[in-house]
Amino acid sequence: MALTPITIHSTFYKFFLLVLFLSLPGCSATLRNSPNNTTTDPKLSNNNVSRPDKSNSLRQNIRVLLSEELKEFSLKLEIDSYLMYNGFEEKLDEGKTLTIRSQAGKVTVTVGETVHNSSIIKLRPVNSDEYLYLKKKSYRGEIWFTAQNAKTLIINYLDLEDYVLGVVPLEIGLKNEYFFQALKCAAVTARTFAINRMLEKRANFDVTDGVKDQAYGGIDVETGIDSRAVFETEGMILTWQKKPALIFYHANCGGHTEDIANVFGPVNHPYLKGVKDGDPPYCEKSPSFKWKESFSAFEIIRYLADAGLIKSKNFVLEGMEIKARHTSGRAKELFVYLKDEKPIKIAGSRIRDVIKSKKDNSILRSSNFEIEVIKQEGVTQKIILTGLGNGHGVGMCQWGAMNQSRAGRSYEEILDHYFPQTEITRVYGN
Repeated sequence: MALTPITIHSTFYKFFLLVLFLSLPGCSATLRNSPNNTTTDPKLSNNNVSRPDKSNSLRQNIRVLLSEELKEFSLKLEIDSYLMYNGFEEKLDEGKTLTIRSQAGKVTVTVGETVHNSSIIKLRPVNSDEYLYLKKKSYRGEIWFTAQNAKTLIINYLDLEDYVLGVVPLEIGLKNEYFFQALKCAAVTARTFAINRMLEKRANFDVTDGVKDQAYGGIDVETGIDSRAVFETEGMILTWQKKPALIFYHANCGGHTEDIANVFGPVNHPYLKGVKDGDPPYCEKSPSFKWKESFSAFEIIRYLADAGLIKSKNFVLEGMEIKARHTSGRAKELFVYLKDEKPIKIAGSRIRDVIKSKKDNSILRSSNFEIEVIKQEGVTQKIILTGLGNGHGVGMCQWGAMNQSRAGRSYEEILDHYFPQTEITRVYGN
């Protein structure tokens, strides 16, 4: 079969243009007060939503890590595809099976009796209107297989706007016209978060597809109303001092967001200071606004041991106490009292990692809680935590954004509330 040389293009030049564009004062349009041009039908399919033109812009491509494979695996092609390696491309017909493994920093892809070796091997559809299928999900763009020693990294390489299409539906779940402005907030913040990650120029990928970065589900999770939110904010990001702003968001702030320094260390950004969600809080209408967890004394001891705060589980719990709180109500420190031992002090930023939620054994929903110690004949039996909010509390409160949207506030107003002093800046697009 004939092999045709191709050019493996670099994104460095586009990154340079993006950084240059953001650094020039006055060259980007500030859109904080731009008019709202939304349509009214929340049930539009993607086929009926007008997609922006991708040409003639500074749009980026992003590398999304989908999975890491330690063993050999197979992939059956659902569409005609090009296999790209070492500067060449080869057309593979639908139905072909690829066997993939990595060893010593090289990817080996076997197709029938043909073996290809490279540090990176790529797949892309022959027809641009078709999509690659992998592990029961469909993806826009290309699929890359990159070797990391004996591990194969599976990466989705695609247009940044197409990536955001697969993020917004998973980050805000309600699909109703009342919440459309919150969906636009999600699109702007997701795009800003992604650009910050891309500018870090990591070796193999920019973001993962999980909550460690942003949840991403490919084409299958896209809906018409989410896609409209992405299209209508095309190229818009949050900026501060002409640079992409740091973006954080969480499910529910419990009535007051948190200063970044109180959660992630000595970082000082004026747009990431804690703010009151509303009076009453917008997020109060969420089912995650209030919560309660009950722990046995031994469960608390086990959490302390698992976190390395005590050497064994042979301790007796006497109680727990919060002596000081941040303005938001979250604990500055948690003191745990053990019989015949010095109190154990847990920093507020670490509480949720130490004390687990019994709901799913994940981190505790919030560090904003009251403590009730239940004793019987002077011996601690239970610890009951009654709390507010869900998440670290920094940046945008998603439930607050949704209910601000429902109250008629625009996405510009909502973003200004949670990220004061930032600007909405269009870095590419129409």
